[in-house]
Amino acid sequence: MSLPYSRLQRLLHWLIAALLLCQFLVSWFMPHIGRKTVPGLLINLHFSLGLLILLLMVPRLRLRLRHPVPLDASDAVSGWETRLALGTHRLFYLVLLVVPLFGWAAASTRGFDVTLFGLPMPALSPQGSSLAHLAGDVHVWIMWGLIGVVALHAGAALYHRVVRQDGVLARMTG
Repeated sequence: MSLPYSRLQRLLHWLIAALLLCQFLVSWFMPHIGRKTVPGLLINLHFSLGLLILLLMVPRLRLRLRHPVPLDASDAVSGWETRLALGTHRLFYLVLLVVPLFGWAAASTRGFDVTLFGLPMPALSPQGSSLAHLAGDVHVWIMWGLIGVVALHAGAALYHRVVRQDGVLARMTG
């Protein structure tokens, strides 16, 4: 079995996973954001959760770069599985670092005050920017795609636990 992740890496993984679940639920129930939308509790919570995920992803990426945990490259795991796992991990980091910025820019262009649980944040784009409106659309579509990637990731973890019984999931569960 390969080396396990550190306690901090595992903590950040599961904390971000829980925040993503909360973010999905908040997104599902919050009102559609249109021209006349006034941000309320759910929209402001969505902003805060997105910023918190972004803030947690920074130390997570630094840890990953400073203390990489190699993917299982044993003979039991085929090359395509290793490449898919590596691509999935890279995609998670990219999406969870960039997409919150798209949402923040989109909120800024609508003139919304973006806060981190009440702490005011600067606008990322000028109000009325058409490019930031596009960023909002990209934000939504990529996040729908992320649900598929999360399902693939969770399915692969369960596959390793139930079918292969190879200890890959134990690396992240401790």
